[in-house]
Amino acid sequence: MNELERAGNGVDGHALSKPKTLTSLEVYDQYGAMAYGIILQILPQVHLAQEVLVSVFSSPQLQSCNSYPFTFAACVIKLARAKAVEAKRKLTALAPAGAEYAPGDTSPQSIFDLAFRQGFTPDEVAGKLNISKKEVLRSFHEFFKSYRNA
Repeated sequence: MNELERAGNGVDGHALSKPKTLTSLEVYDQYGAMAYGIILQILPQVHLAQEVLVSVFSSPQLQSCNSYPFTFAACVIKLARAKAVEAKRKLTALAPAGAEYAPGDTSPQSIFDLAFRQGFTPDEVAGKLNISKKEVLRSFHEFFKSYRNA
């Protein structure tokens, strides 16, 4: 046996195992409450939020989270948000309501709500509020900074 085999080169001799692939039920058990909370922020109607939650955890896209380059939680958050925003857009297309934002409100909270909960891009938020994209991004930073300090 040579020196590397004896020392194990920092490894105990077993092959490195790949991370376990989670089933949809295991993913739901671990991340269901988090996903539901995100969906409710975007779509506050309980029955619709529950339908979107089922859609998230029955989605074929969920299995792609097993190979997501970030954490599994980040992938579930992204998928839950995307499905909730899509459902909200379909809902507002069927029954258009008045503006869901105050055109003059450029607070970091309001800007974050437009982007995260209503699904607008930073460019769209800037256009709606008549401010620059740079100001939108700065508001995101301020929102997260104030949230972290709270």
